[in-house]
Amino acid sequence: MWSNLILLHSDKSNPTPLGDDRFVVWQTCQRIVYLTDNRVFPLPENLRNFKGYDLYFGFDAYRFLLEVVSGLRSKLFGESEIQAQFRDRFHEKNLKLSTFSESLGNLRDQILEHTKMVRSKFLTGIGKQTYGGIAESYLKSEENIVFLGTGKLAEAILPYLINQKQNVRLIGRNKERLSYFKNKHSIEVYFYEDYIPKEDAIVVASSALPEHWEKHLFNSKLVIDFRENVQIPKNKVFGKYIPFSEILNNLEKTDINIKNKKLELQIFLTEITKEREEEQIHLQHGWEDLTCLI
Repeated sequence: MWSNLILLHSDKSNPTPLGDDRFVVWQTCQRIVYLTDNRVFPLPENLRNFKGYDLYFGFDAYRFLLEVVSGLRSKLFGESEIQAQFRDRFHEKNLKLSTFSESLGNLRDQILEHTKMVRSKFLTGIGKQTYGGIAESYLKSEENIVFLGTGKLAEAILPYLINQKQNVRLIGRNKERLSYFKNKHSIEVYFYEDYIPKEDAIVVASSALPEHWEKHLFNSKLVIDFRENVQIPKNKVFGKYIPFSEILNNLEKTDINIKNKKLELQIFLTEITKEREEEQIHLQHGWEDLTCLI
C-alpha cells in the first residue's frame, strides 16, 4: 500500500528546510521528518543525495516511520511520548490542507495500529532506563519526598518526581541552586539546617551530607541513595534502603533486556513490512487500496 511513500529524515539541529508544500512536515525535539508521495512529488535523482537528510522510499519509509513512532529510535528506547506527538500532528484537522490528506490519514491509522502491536508485544515491562525513572518507580506510592542535593542528579531526577504531582521538597546548601530549582519547578526549598523530615521518603543525591542528616536517614521509612561506595547497614535503617549498587544492577538488567528485545523487534518489523509489501504485490493491479491523488 505504501510503495509510493517518500520520507526524508534528519536529526541534525539545523537541517536545510525543504520549503515545498507537497511535503508534510513533522518536527520533534529530536528530529524532523518530511513525508510525501511519489505521484505528488516525483522523486528527482538529486534528492537522493539531499544534504543533511536520510532518504527512505516505499516500504522502507513505512518501517522507519513505525520505528520512530514506536520509540525505537528515541534516545530513551521505547518512550511513549513520541506516539502522542505523531497522533497530534497527523490529526484530521491538521491534514486538511495536505495534497494527499486522505492517504496520510490511512498511513496514520496503520502506523498507530502497528505501534500498538509493537509496544504491547515488546515494550511492556522492559524496566526503567534512567536514574529518574528508577527513582520514580520506587517512590510512586509516596506522598511526601525529600530530595537532598542540587547538582546534576537533581536536574535529571526531579522532573520525574514532579510530573507525578507528589509533594517534593528540595534540600541543599547552595542558595543560587535552590533558587534556580524553586523558580523552575515551583517547589519548596530549604537549607539543610532548616528542615527536619517527618513521614518523608528521602532521595540522597549529594555526595556529602551534614552529620545530623546522616542520622535522619536511619529514621526514614524509605531511602534511595545515589552515593557511590557508601556502606549503611540495612538493619540500622527503620524502613527500606536502596543503595546505589542496587540502582546500577537495575539499569544493567534493563540494558540486557533491551538488547534482547531489539533482536526480536528487528524480526517482527521485517515481518510486518514484508506482509504489507506482499499485499501490494498480490493486488490485481497494485493500486486498488491507494487513494487517487489527482
